[in-house]
Amino acid sequence: MRFTRAWIAAFILGELVGFIPPALVGVTLALIGAHDVAFLVALTLAGAAEGAVLGAAQAWVLRAHAPRINHNRWVAVTAVAAGFAWLVGMGTSTVWGFSDVAPWLLLLLFSPLWLAALLGMGFAQWTVLRSAVPGSTRWIWVTASAWLVGVSIPIVALSVVPNSGPLWSHGIVGILSAVAMGLTVGALTGRTLATLLSRQA
Repeated sequence: MRFTRAWIAAFILGELVGFIPPALVGVTLALIGAHDVAFLVALTLAGAAEGAVLGAAQAWVLRAHAPRINHNRWVAVTAVAAGFAWLVGMGTSTVWGFSDVAPWLLLLLFSPLWLAALLGMGFAQWTVLRSAVPGSTRWIWVTASAWLVGVSIPIVALSVVPNSGPLWSHGIVGILSAVAMGLTVGALTGRTLATLLSRQA
């Protein structure tokens, strides 16, 4: 339970701080009327920064409970996976908004990319975890399921706020969403990782 609480706290802190780069980049580019390609590139890099912050917060907990895990590599793969998820999310939404292709065909074409983005974080972290914790393959599926639930929180919450609303309202909803997402994903993954690490011990 001590590990799980620390893991959840790290998740919340990581998401709160990690959301700052994408939020600042998104607002700045929107204010200057940047091109969609600029949005895609900049938010992918900002998403990777978010992943690096989250990975660092997680690694801080792992150092105390799983010293055999390569913590620097954990941060690196988490950053790459987060950047890939932002790239897929932003890229497919941009194409969807401007394409004349039938929605059912886009759904068919994009589904493998969305699945890859969903599985990416768990798979990337598993490549680090497996060397210290044999039999940890289920981390991939648990993490994917947790992120599926977690990512829906800010999407739903921010969709409720009108685009014409004041900037501070978007900021407050974004902060609350980051906390809720960190709490949700941290809780759903923390118990599984605690079980895997206890097997190692």
